[in-house]
Amino acid sequence: MAEQRRPRDLTYEARARLADNLFLQRKRTGLSQKALAKRAMVCDTRISAIENGRVVALLDVYVRIAGSLGVSLDELLAGVRWVPAAVELERNPGYRVEFEAQDNQ
Repeated sequence: MAEQRRPRDLTYEARARLADNLFLQRKRTGLSQKALAKRAMVCDTRISAIENGRVVALLDVYVRIAGSLGVSLDELLAGVRWVPAAVELERNPGYRVEFEAQDNQ
């Protein structure tokens, strides 16, 4: 049976991109999940849940995480872009998530 999503939930692909971005930025800085959590004033289980694609945090959490990593929100959320959709049925979220191609440099 397909996983039911609330209209505001991100797709698995979008959560996975956010998870990858956070993981890569955290590794770049050499911080453990626990150290990042302490800096960002977030519990380490929340960092783990975001990195595993299980949850999407609120904006203030991403702001604190980005600041703790020394990156912009754009860098933390790279590759996820909201594109307003045409009028859709009420059951649909009214948007689609598109991923921008990233250069592998």
